[in-house]
This record gives sequence, C-alpha cells and structure tokens, in this order.
Amino acid sequence: MLKFAIKNLLTKKARMALVALSIIISASVALMAFNVSSQVQDGILNSFIYYDLIIGPSGSSTQLAMNTLFFTDSPLGTIPYSLVEELENSPLVNRVVPFTMGDSFNSSKVVGTSPLFLEDKTVKSGKLFSAPFEAVVGSSVASSYGLNVGDEIITSHGLSHGGAQHSASPLKVVGILKTTYTAYDDTVFTSVETVWEMHEHEEEEEAENAPVQTEAGTNSAPSHHGGSLTASSTASEEQVESHTGEVCAILVKTASLNAYTKLSQSYSGQTGLMSINPSAVLREVLDRVDLSAKIVYALSAVILLMNLIVVCVITLLNLISSRDEIQLMRLIGISARRVRQVFMIQNAILGAAATLLSLLLSHVALLFVNNISRAYGIVLNPFKLYPLELLIVLAVMLISVFPTILFISLLARKDALTK
Repeated sequence: MLKFAIKNLLTKKARMALVALSIIISASVALMAFNVSSQVQDGILNSFIYYDLIIGPSGSSTQLAMNTLFFTDSPLGTIPYSLVEELENSPLVNRVVPFTMGDSFNSSKVVGTSPLFLEDKTVKSGKLFSAPFEAVVGSSVASSYGLNVGDEIITSHGLSHGGAQHSASPLKVVGILKTTYTAYDDTVFTSVETVWEMHEHEEEEEAENAPVQTEAGTNSAPSHHGGSLTASSTASEEQVESHTGEVCAILVKTASLNAYTKLSQSYSGQTGLMSINPSAVLREVLDRVDLSAKIVYALSAVILLMNLIVVCVITLLNLISSRDEIQLMRLIGISARRVRQVFMIQNAILGAAATLLSLLLSHVALLFVNNISRAYGIVLNPFKLYPLELLIVLAVMLISVFPTILFISLLARKDALTK
C-alpha cells in the first residue's frame, strides 16, 4: 500500500507540489512567528533577573534599560564614578556594577565595566579581565575576526565603525566567552579604568599634535612657559578630567525590598539622576512585543485557514480525477477500505514531508532574522526548538490529512467506495 501511495503521488506532481507549497508557506510562517516571539520574550525576561535597580542620567527609562542590558542605542550621558563608591559602601546593597560605553571594535560595542558584570557568564577560554587594557570578547566577536587569547585589538572612538582609533592603547584579549545567544556574544568587555585611560591617551595625543599660536604669531607644539600651561593643554586636561571618573550607568542588586525603595527614592530625587526598575521597564517593552506577537499569530491563523481551503480543494480534485482509478481497483478486487487507506497514506506522506520541511526552513530563516534582531540587542538561537513547535507541526500535518478523510467519507456513499 505504501509503494502504491508513493507511486500515485508521483503521477500527480503538479497538484501535489501545490499542496506541499501551501503547507510549507503556512507552517513556516507560523513556526517562525512563534519561535521568534518566544526567544525575544525569553531574552527580555532573562536580562533583568540579576539587578533590581539601574541608576543613570535623567532621560528615557527605556533607553537606559536597553542601553545597559542589551547594549543598544546611545548612553543618556555620564554620572560621577563617586556614586559607585558610595553605593559599594552602603549596607543596602549586595552588588554594584559600573557601566560605560562609548567605543567600538569594528561593528562590536566596547563596554567598560567590572568582572562582576560577567560573573554569571562562562569563559570558554582564558580568563576574565583583571588589569587595565585587558579585554574579554564575546564568542561572535572572536569567531568573526579570528581572535584568540593573547591577540591585541585596536578599538575606535564612538559606537559606530569609522571613529578615531585608539592605536596607542590596544586591548589584549585575555578571555573568550562561551556562546550565550545574547548581546554578550557581539560585545567586547574591559574595565572602566581602561576606557578612561584610552580616552586620556587620545586627548593627550590630540593636545600634543595640535598647533599652538605663539607670541611671535607662528605655530609650534604645545609647551610649558615658565611652568604655566598653554590654553590648549589646559583645555586638554579639562577634557581628560571630564572623562576620567565617569560612567554611563550603575547596575545595583539591593539587599531587600525596603533597601530598594530607599535607594530608588534617594537617587531619583537627586538633580540630573534617574533610577529605574529594569523589570518594570522591560515588562512594558514585553507588552509591546506581546501585542506584535498576537498580530503575527492572527496572520498565521489566517494563512493556515487559507492553506486548509487550498488543501481541501486540491484533495477533492484529486479524488474526483481518480474515480476511474478507484473503480479499476475495485474491479480487480481491492476492498473499499484499502482504497481509502491508499489516499490517506498518500496525503499523510505529503503532509509529513511538507511540515518537516517547514520546520527546517523556519529555522534557516531564523539565521536571516537574527541579522536584523542583533541590531536591537536580541540574539536568536536558530537551533532552539520549543516543544510547542512540534505541536504546531502535528496540527498542520493533521490539517493536511483532514480533507482526505472528509472527502473519502463523502465518496464512500458512492458505488466505487461502498464495500
């Protein structure tokens, strides 16, 4: 029966291909929509479990959360590092992590922080940074640029490729993180002191290379006259001081709910500062993601309904066009039950092949979607399979077989399929 069903399939290639294409398109859209929305939600939910307070400059709470937890967008500004030291000495706090970002390595962001920021991450090779100009790179950064422990990288000023390079202060790769399928994979991590020193070296070079107007009206290199600084070098020192001792945000794990309330009220009340609960902010983002997911699910349901209609029509056409074959099978002694089995097996094979191909294609498509989502700090795992995806596959497979069962039952009342 199986051989006969397969042979019968091959004799109606055009119609079977149309059924298969209909199933593949509808199932792939449904599967990809579910997988993407689930991974985005998981990524957001897992990002704020370590910290219950983020302190940063006044501005958008969403921007502060996304910049600090997903390394997207630009920092709101800077706040004094003295606040980090103040929090470290507070009995209300269990963990304090500084965060600064303003440089890049090719297309990857460079984050200045402390080793505590990577405490929950696994180092695949090497170790965490512990000294200035040491760096830990994400797995995607290492694979994209062929980096190994011991290599040196030159970062650039600014968050996009093309800024002034910090050639005088390269970073030494001391560790490579294990793949996490998060924004950490695309990021370079170093200490805040390293970021300060890189900017200090850059500004010192600019001051040394900048021409200075002397009393004689000629250009010369900056110099100290009688121990007093020139206007150019004084401005340079002021710029260095504005970078050194500043961070973009502070991530805090408080000791208790009461401690969280006190710290939140205390720092929110200070001029130029803002404190946010990342859980509350990102849940608002998650609500918007849920709404988008529901819209996509509704569209997927419409596509699946259209798929059911197409499969029904083509199945009916196949059965009608096969009436002569059915009568011939009945004449040579094949029972009606066997005839029904042939067509059910035929559609079952087609449905199974199409849905399994849909599952494969939906995960291949995730590779391309991942290139877009990475820009927003969401890294998708194309190999992640949710149990509900298998239920979707089973449901689509049953939908593809249902028309055959329905129409064969109707045709069973005819002479060709009555016995």
